[in-house]
Amino acid sequence: MMKETAFELTESSRLTEVDTADARRRWRAGDGAFWIDLTECSPGDLETILDELNVGGFLKRRVLRAGKETSVIALRDAAFFEWAVFADVACSRRAHVAALCLKNLLVTVQSDPIENPVESQQPVDLSELGPLSTASVLCSILLWQGARTARAARVLREQLLQMDQRMDEDPGSVEESELAQLKTDLLRADAISEEQDEAFRVLSEVQTDALSFSSVKGSMSLLTSSANATRRLDDRLQDRFQELRHRASEYRQDALNRRLGFLTVISTVFLPLTLLAGIWGMNFDTMPELKHPYGYPLALGVMVLIAGVVAWSLRKRGWFD
Repeated sequence: MMKETAFELTESSRLTEVDTADARRRWRAGDGAFWIDLTECSPGDLETILDELNVGGFLKRRVLRAGKETSVIALRDAAFFEWAVFADVACSRRAHVAALCLKNLLVTVQSDPIENPVESQQPVDLSELGPLSTASVLCSILLWQGARTARAARVLREQLLQMDQRMDEDPGSVEESELAQLKTDLLRADAISEEQDEAFRVLSEVQTDALSFSSVKGSMSLLTSSANATRRLDDRLQDRFQELRHRASEYRQDALNRRLGFLTVISTVFLPLTLLAGIWGMNFDTMPELKHPYGYPLALGVMVLIAGVVAWSLRKRGWFD
């Protein structure tokens, strides 16, 4: 079921929650600036809202396809921006958030419920971003999501460090399933940070009648710099993970080689004994040693002697190290 929340951008640089229908009516009348947030909005509901806002043509078609890819579209009197984010606090799911910017109106569309900077019913003070506008509200949302992406990268860095330490102390304790899960998390984080870095940089240069970041240049500069730093961190984590996986692969290969070496030693020791057993097992009428009174103990002694000599020779050559 669709959840629709509306906030009025007051002159005191505060976001105050208002009725969504009243917000759309007042915006059409030119009475104030607003932010409308839509969550789990069906295509039909979204189309109805877009028609009410007089959004049509190419822009309408693109908004209706929201939730599929990162993109930035800048028109003379409107702008559309979609970017990848983490959908939950645990950063285990990927989602997209779309923002439609009209003059004095910001509409955000979320296919899944995603935490945002404004969750309470109380007015939210955004005065630190300067004069309140749709651009400053969008900037605060981007800063929030960028901070979450950076936090996810730091969490993954800690996980990688802990796994690296375990590899040093007990290589066998690092399971293949753990490496596979860490690889999935790293790839997800790297993809999101890469898309955010490129999209935030392009968006910061957008200048239209509906969206201008001239009043929040410092915040946008911080946003793009942080996104780029997070992307570089994710790239470094990918390199360190490859090194860790290579070490784990070497350990497993070394363990396999040790097992094969042990089997080789056993086979080498018993191969002469198998040969003797095969010879004495032949069904010939004349085999004098089989009728010797001490043939059995002599045969056992010869076998033990040969096995001991072979084992001693292998040990001398380092096969037991």
